Amino acid sequence: MTTNTNNGGTNAAVIGKAMAKYTAVGIGIAAFIAMTFSAVAGLVMGGETGATLVKQFVAMLAIGTAYGAPAVVWLSDRLATWAQMLIALAPGTVIYMLIAWWIGWIPRQYGLWAVVGVVVFILVFTAIISAICGVVFRSDVRRMNTQLKLRRGRR
Repeated sequence: MTTNTNNGGTNAAVIGKAMAKYTAVGIGIAAFIAMTFSAVAGLVMGGETGATLVKQFVAMLAIGTAYGAPAVVWLSDRLATWAQMLIALAPGTVIYMLIAWWIGWIPRQYGLWAVVGVVVFILVFTAIISAICGVVFRSDVRRMNTQLKLRRGRR
């Protein structure tokens, strides 16, 4: 980790990490807004295309909730990392797979190997993204716990 403090006393690594977090949140907000407008347009236009837009909006809400809500488990320092990862990943992955099957993101029409390939890709991609998020969340929790211990020690 770099200790360059020529930006007003703030560590460059801290700024980079904050920028990455805010960028991810911004992308999520932009995606939500875009999907909301798409769903409204889908309701207005009707037909098969409109129904698809509405389905994708519902899918985004369900998948986002299924991955997002259980992520609070990363705030606990009492569970083993493997347990946190299982609790954080299982609901979202199951919901994602069901929705992917329902909407047609899993290409059943191309045979078993296409289905297996897409499912494996989804599982690997989910594990990579979740591992990155888990590392970030865990480091934040550990940093906060260290700061709390230091504050309690000063009293």
